[in-house]
Amino acid sequence: MVGSPLVRGPGRGLRALGAVVLCGVAVGASLAAGGGAQTPDELEAQADALRAHNESLAAGSQSALASLTEIESRLAQARSELASFRARSAKVGSQRRAVSEQLSITRSAVRLTRTALATRLQHLYEEGNPDVLAVILGAGSLDEALSAVETLDLAARQDEDLVQHARGAAARLARLSKSLAAKQRELDQLAAVKAAATASLVSARSERLQAIAALSATRSANLDRIAQLGEKARTLASAQAAPSTPVVTPGAPSLPAGPASAGVRSLTVVATGYALPGHTASGRAVGWGVVAVDPSVIPMGSRIAIPGYGMGVAADTGGAIAGARIDLWFPSVAQARDWGSRTVTVTVYPN
Repeated sequence: MVGSPLVRGPGRGLRALGAVVLCGVAVGASLAAGGGAQTPDELEAQADALRAHNESLAAGSQSALASLTEIESRLAQARSELASFRARSAKVGSQRRAVSEQLSITRSAVRLTRTALATRLQHLYEEGNPDVLAVILGAGSLDEALSAVETLDLAARQDEDLVQHARGAAARLARLSKSLAAKQRELDQLAAVKAAATASLVSARSERLQAIAALSATRSANLDRIAQLGEKARTLASAQAAPSTPVVTPGAPSLPAGPASAGVRSLTVVATGYALPGHTASGRAVGWGVVAVDPSVIPMGSRIAIPGYGMGVAADTGGAIAGARIDLWFPSVAQARDWGSRTVTVTVYPN
């Protein structure tokens, strides 16, 4: 081809689509890089497979959402129970501190009372008590003296009762403190178990959310691939649905008249659009219907019926045109890009 390089369409060939792998199930849909590697039916079959995969993904999403709802409910309950155990443990701890303070005060009172009582009894029985003698000597009668002594004995017994009461109170407080400590340990253990369950549910919820996001992303990617496959299938179907009798484009050579002559043959080639001014290798000015060919495949001067383009004449060559490839001239870059590069079956009429 004389002049600058060809202007080719952006959609030349079929792009490969990577396999989608989710939960160990791989669903792939690939578009071949070259023309003619796949048919519209094959592309539609791939799209159907992706649609079926999306239905499976939708079912998986519904299951994951239901599981997430259950986890959220259990998590809320676990958090409520954890807060309850911790609050009860804190309350018991507060009670233990109050009992401990009361026990300390009671034990101190017992020690002080016992010390005072022991001191008084020692003075009474070892050294004698002047107060008792004074009461007896100062009594006006024997009854008055006996009453005074009984009063002193009653006071001593009351002191002993006070000591015993204080000791009993201390023992009860000690037992209560021990019981509260055991109850707090139990509540702390229950809280630890519930905290572990809460952490496990939080982790499970995170996994479900990630799974749902992955399912959604895969479904979205599948939808994009389905759209691409549909577009490719429509393009191929449009090219293959072109009339067997090529459309004559104004300005292009017309079909040969009369019955097909000997030497007419069909050939599947890759046809690429280009738009360049100038002259062809044969010296002919470029124009609609000028086709660049490999002369060893299509002889120069041959007329070529091209589905979707019309009639053309093999009037040009080029270094990039080798084997079953042809280039078609278009008057504008936009038209050349619209044509792009596609596989067509042409009819070659001998010159």
